Amino acid sequence: MPNNLKQNYQYRRRVMRVLLFFVVVAGFIFSAVNFYRGLIPLAIMELTYALFSLFLWQIILVTARFQMWITLFLVPFFIILVYAMYVPNSSESIFVWILTVPVISYLLMGRRQGFWLSLFFISCGVTVYHFRFIGGDLAINIADSVNIIASACLMISLAHVHEINREKNEERLLELAGTDKLTGLANRMKLMDTFKTYAEYAKRHESPLSVVLFDLDFFKNINDKHGHHVGDVTLRNIARFIEGKIRKTDLLARFGGEEFALLIAGSSEENCFQRVNLIRQQLSETVFSYEEKPLAMTVSAGISTFGSDGTSLDDLLMKADQRLYLAKDNGRNCVVDANNEQSINLELKNL
Repeated sequence: MPNNLKQNYQYRRRVMRVLLFFVVVAGFIFSAVNFYRGLIPLAIMELTYALFSLFLWQIILVTARFQMWITLFLVPFFIILVYAMYVPNSSESIFVWILTVPVISYLLMGRRQGFWLSLFFISCGVTVYHFRFIGGDLAINIADSVNIIASACLMISLAHVHEINREKNEERLLELAGTDKLTGLANRMKLMDTFKTYAEYAKRHESPLSVVLFDLDFFKNINDKHGHHVGDVTLRNIARFIEGKIRKTDLLARFGGEEFALLIAGSSEENCFQRVNLIRQQLSETVFSYEEKPLAMTVSAGISTFGSDGTSLDDLLMKADQRLYLAKDNGRNCVVDANNEQSINLELKNL
């Protein structure tokens, strides 16, 4: 389950537990009152629901079927509210509880399901209220009707706007949490999350997946000669350059220091090597500048393949890192994958 979904469920579990506590307390109180008033069917419903809520209160933080229990709780809960307003001798003030429907629905069901659930039960509540309590003076009737409908629409609107903003803020926070501040690329957390998705797809469809590690050659010289601020500019330039050469389905992440990791999905080993080697070649022919200072950079890269080199991100990164350092030992500014690893090793042994 993605991290954002886990966090969202934890948030909803806590909201649900608070709601259940109030429903248990209110259910026992109102059932006692309605038994005393002679509203036996309503009292039995409230008592039964209070006991059901008490059961849910005990399991809601740990149950794996959270969404199912929310639905089984909310639908009867809202039905009881509408029914309580419908029965003879019921209080007009019950409509106050109907106005909580949008807030509860959006908090526990989300924007789409919450909207439709709110719209249905608010409509039922407004209809029953008009049937039970609107009567007598026409002017007062119109005023009461407008107030009830306006307050119901306002509650749905406020809940809807709040949920939209909450979703946007959550998405923004998750985006920031998965972004490297210096380069604007994905960070390690985003790399790990994306790899899980890509790996599941690769396994299910037997589709190729490669992990590439880039390392800037002699990057320390730039920091030593020009200062770390120029080094930071260089990292941003390299990040933009590589990002401009990859597909939208690929993921480029800053792995740490002057290293970048790249996920390439759906490309054969040969095609992947050609693409990475082309990036290396184009970068070596490109000269960046900072305050009229030429900054020529090259990269070394190692490539590992999902399946033959491992199935976990750690295994693939380790293998890519081994081949990256083989590229460094081979004079830098080159790419090493499984196909040329052996020949490069032999060349280095013969030196």
